[in-house]
Amino acid sequence: TTIIITIVPIFMIPADQQWMLAVIALPTAGFLLWLMFDTWYQLRDDHLYCVSGPFREKIPYDKIKSVKLSENILSSMALSRKRIEIRQHKKNYIMGTTMISPQNREDFFVQLKRKCKNLEK
Repeated sequence: TTIIITIVPIFMIPADQQWMLAVIALPTAGFLLWLMFDTWYQLRDDHLYCVSGPFREKIPYDKIKSVKLSENILSSMALSRKRIEIRQHKKNYIMGTTMISPQNREDFFVQLKRKCKNLEK
């Protein structure tokens, strides 16, 4: 929906002015598509690897202090409201919190918790 709202106005303005809006709208739509089709998470040997378009994050399991299911709408690497909130040791809430939304959230949550040995009780 957001992509359509971004592109449709290009065709609603006079033809001689379409290029101005296209310069902004087309890269924005491309960026949103990149996020939508290239967001994934992988449990690796010693860290969680998160990818969302151009953004990459490597979170070592031993640095994770809490993992919980969430529906927090903070901006993050999650495309859904059904998220997993990951908080890291020795980082503040803003810089040390990552939200992810794997397809099978509950199963991913269980697997992630098993790998994190330093979770706070």
